[in-house]
Amino acid sequence: MQPLLCKGYPTRSIWANDRLAKKRGLDQPIGTFWDVSIHDHVPTTIQNVEGHPYLKDLIHQDPEGLLGPGLDTKDFIQCVYLDAKDQLSIQVHPDDAYAQTHAHDNGKFETWYILDAKPGATLVGGTTTTDANIIKKELLSGEIKPYLKQWTVHTGDYFIIPNGTLHALGSGILALEIGTNSDTTYRFYDYDRVDAQGKKRPLQIEDSFQVAHFENTIGFIPAHDTSCRLCEDPFIVDDIYVTNHQKIMCGPAFCIITNVTDSDILYTWKEDTQTLPAYDSLFVPYSAEELTLHTGHVLVSRPKRG
Repeated sequence: MQPLLCKGYPTRSIWANDRLAKKRGLDQPIGTFWDVSIHDHVPTTIQNVEGHPYLKDLIHQDPEGLLGPGLDTKDFIQCVYLDAKDQLSIQVHPDDAYAQTHAHDNGKFETWYILDAKPGATLVGGTTTTDANIIKKELLSGEIKPYLKQWTVHTGDYFIIPNGTLHALGSGILALEIGTNSDTTYRFYDYDRVDAQGKKRPLQIEDSFQVAHFENTIGFIPAHDTSCRLCEDPFIVDDIYVTNHQKIMCGPAFCIITNVTDSDILYTWKEDTQTLPAYDSLFVPYSAEELTLHTGHVLVSRPKRG
């Protein structure tokens, strides 16, 4: 099957900015675009197939042809844009065992590639103490912020966030989240803010403490301008500055190619040349075998299995 041009599913949030929404012709802030997703409530559709089917339906019809031999939807990788005007809530994700038992979902391991960041932007990744009793005491007293580890953020930085790690994007950041196939998030702290109806958003403090590993730290790869591997486990992410009509091989499994620039990119598959628009993603089925990128800067994500 041909490479599939994905159309993201937008969801609004109280922390949303409008940078990516404007690029996509929308007139209201959108915090999250689920660009490559097979979750039922945030399903990606395919723009270059007649009828614009859901990606999840195409995978259901031919799992081996799209994912690769021996793979299933647990091996799927999702790509999500986060466009933050305000800081996100402090969150934590469970591992597979907890998520499968309590949420009927997979655990969530995610990474962030920073597409844009205002000067002085920061994010939360981890805590400054490993003592859960101290963290609980300060959370209940409203003094948790000094115990949240802050990271300064620049365009092009890459952060690796294992499940069990407290984390949150700060204000003024546009990021691409690449992660495992899950939508289970426990909100730990939300700065006491309220929504448009004046209500605080619910917290999941008990679940958060059940799954949190306060000894965790996040991985960090600073911005660079050469091709390199960003992540090797539990999935693979390669940062590629395309040169000389570069071939991308699917190998034993599917891959996802995301254009992380604000310029369109040309690609060729079986002598058919098409456009990968700025900030869009191609899901390249296992059966597509390979394609050629003409120029540009992309992230290529693929499962470790296969």
